[in-house]
Amino acid sequence: MFSTKSLNGVPTIQRNGRSVLGVWDQNWEFANEICALLNSLEDDPQIFLTEHDRKWLKAMDRAFKKVQYA
Repeated sequence: MFSTKSLNGVPTIQRNGRSVLGVWDQNWEFANEICALLNSLEDDPQIFLTEHDRKWLKAMDRAFKKVQYA
C-alpha cells in the first residue's frame, strides 16, 4: 500500500515505509492523486496494459531469467 508522508517538508510517496517518489513544490494534492492511482493499480495491475504490452513484458522476463541462470 502506498501512502503520502512529509519528508523534510516535501510530500513523499512511500511504500512499506520506504520513499518511492518526492513531489516538488509541496503539491500535496498532486501527491495524494498519484498515491491513490498507485493504490488502484495494485488492485488491478493489468488495467493499463495492452495484450502487446503483456507479451513484451513476458518475453523480457524470460530473457532476464535466462541471463540470471546462464
